[in-house]
Amino acid sequence: MKDLYPKFIIEEGNLILSKVTFHKELVTDKSLVKGGGFFDFDDESNSFTFYGKSSDFGASDINDIKECIDNKKVFTNKMLTRNISEKFNFYFNNESEIIKLK
Repeated sequence: MKDLYPKFIIEEGNLILSKVTFHKELVTDKSLVKGGGFFDFDDESNSFTFYGKSSDFGASDINDIKECIDNKKVFTNKMLTRNISEKFNFYFNNESEIIKLK
């Protein structure tokens, strides 16, 4: 059985997150991917914190992540049918501080 990890990518203005083995499992068209990384979910604060980078696609820029959140394009599947933009708080950990995105 493969190990699953909480990962995300940004593809064509959409932030796609899920537990997968490889970032490429979240991708529809790799030429449209603008980086990726990992996430943590905290039940108490109902929040996702994004951090790190994808070994396949590099790191996502915080501004690209924020743009997806602001445009309400945060999904839990690559078919873009499960939008979670309104239900959670979002943060970015740049290793020196945790920045609130929404």
